[in-house]
Amino acid sequence: MKSRTLGILGGVGPLASIYFQQLVVKYTDASTDQEHIPAVVYNDTFIPDRTAYILGKSELDPLPYIEDGFKKLEEAGCDLAVITCNTAHYFLDKFSKDIGIPIVSIIETAVGYVLKNTPDVKKIGVIATDGTVQSGVYKKCIEKSGLECEVPDGDDQKAVMDIIYNEVKAGKKGNCGRLMQVVENLRSKGCGAVILGCTELSVINEDNGLTKKYSYIVDAMEALAKKCVVLCGKKVKE
Repeated sequence: MKSRTLGILGGVGPLASIYFQQLVVKYTDASTDQEHIPAVVYNDTFIPDRTAYILGKSELDPLPYIEDGFKKLEEAGCDLAVITCNTAHYFLDKFSKDIGIPIVSIIETAVGYVLKNTPDVKKIGVIATDGTVQSGVYKKCIEKSGLECEVPDGDDQKAVMDIIYNEVKAGKKGNCGRLMQVVENLRSKGCGAVILGCTELSVINEDNGLTKKYSYIVDAMEALAKKCVVLCGKKVKE
């Protein structure tokens, strides 16, 4: 069976985009180059900051950039596409352009992954940017599934933003211990699973193997990569 071509809208941020590509290769059950998934990557680092716009701290609207990025991937012959940014999903139902290929949601994929693998969960914690939290994209999806959504409190959320922006996005090593404290604080509030809902946090997971050590941590990017492997007609290598 010929594989479908995957479109990846990246640059948001650049390191997380590279990590997603590595995950797709890692989770594809392939023994030769030719058995891997063909992909087109448009690494648009000029997409304005999504959180700043959602919070009213910037007038630079990311939407036209995101629309143009998906159109470029469609024109390049992609059969489906993703954007490697959780916060950007706030804009996906606001398109004015007709995008003719399906866009796979990292939000729906991550929540679906929790429901499938932790069926008894009642409350899901989400660690993400201020923009993702305020947009409510995870909260709506989780509550639609009949579950509760919990996010970090004020001090913990400040720590999350510092880790994302002043560490990983700044090219520094993310403070895993600090992140795990936020995870455990959410666990103490009854969260049966905690989603790493920012692609920069996925980079910390990759560096520290958090999802291998803790079954209750779900990396949204890992879940998305596995989903894309299946949608492109390949088997997932666990």
